[in-house]
Amino acid sequence: MIITCNTSNLNKAIQTVQRAISSKPSTPIFSGIHFLTNNGNVEIQAMDLNLAISCTIEANILEEGEIVVSAKHLSELIRKLPDENVTITQNKEQNNIKVESGKSEFQLLLMNEEDYPKFPEFNGETSITIADDSIKELVKKTIFACSKDEARPLFTGILVEVADEKITFVGTNTHRLAIKSLPYGGSEPMSIIIPSKVLEEINRNLVSEVPQEVKISLLKNQIMVIIDNVILVSRLIEGKFPDYKRVIPPKFAITAKVNAKALAGAVERVSLFSNEGDYSIIKVTVENGQMTIISSSPDVGTGREVIDCVTEGDKLNVAFNSKYVLDILKNLESEEAILSMNTSLSPVCITSEGEPDYTYIVTPIRVVF
Repeated sequence: MIITCNTSNLNKAIQTVQRAISSKPSTPIFSGIHFLTNNGNVEIQAMDLNLAISCTIEANILEEGEIVVSAKHLSELIRKLPDENVTITQNKEQNNIKVESGKSEFQLLLMNEEDYPKFPEFNGETSITIADDSIKELVKKTIFACSKDEARPLFTGILVEVADEKITFVGTNTHRLAIKSLPYGGSEPMSIIIPSKVLEEINRNLVSEVPQEVKISLLKNQIMVIIDNVILVSRLIEGKFPDYKRVIPPKFAITAKVNAKALAGAVERVSLFSNEGDYSIIKVTVENGQMTIISSSPDVGTGREVIDCVTEGDKLNVAFNSKYVLDILKNLESEEAILSMNTSLSPVCITSEGEPDYTYIVTPIRVVF
């Protein structure tokens, strides 16, 4: 194989596909990047057991072929090459490639391309097509609520539902729940759980200034996503997602309407006085048109802020993980946030009038006021 291509394009392609490679590959061949020449293009692939990514770029192909080379060493080299173009030449006898750019020349050993699995493309049984701005919004407003705990894989993904002329994304770690819906027509009902890593990769590849459409095809327990010159194939997360609608209380006794930026600023400042780590606890009191936010630590001190709000119902004391509150406030489009509550320990619903299709539920923390 002998190819010449734009260094920047090759670097972007390698950076895109190598995110499919695990930090601890299940087999040594999965630590490599697979190059294939095809109709004047070069297809660059990387994969592991659960995710495969392919990216196709234009190249001047002097000799057809395929190679597998260490992802770590090639990606670092290509990223630091000085010249606009790069030529890669395979030497079958020495089992290596020569990488030339300007006056620079490097040699890298090859891996056995015969050991590399075929890229798992397929024709889906069903598919949906979503505009890029829609999927960006759906992911952005739900993915932060997903769990990072791989021991509970069901909650590390996002539930994607298509039904009743709308598409809904749902993320939860069992302590909080984010639900975002957008209008969507012309598809059979669908309910799948997509790994959050895959959705992050989709958003990362939606960088074109020209509006794009994202096609998601489904076959048994796999999805294939096509975005321009990038293809992602992933296993779905298997299991039954909890009935999230049952978590939303049917009615509320207490509501507080507050400026979202003012509340976010107060929470950020007050939480500085809480214990460090994942659980930064703030205490909130809602009463008579005011919201008081307090946090304290024996090692730091005490923080207290009072902000105005419009309240309905009796006084309520409730405590939260400050991060869980900040995450939703930073994702609301409207100026005002509405906190709907019942008791100190029942789920709290955070919404805004400007986004009726966006709901966030957070479970309070049991503390002594």
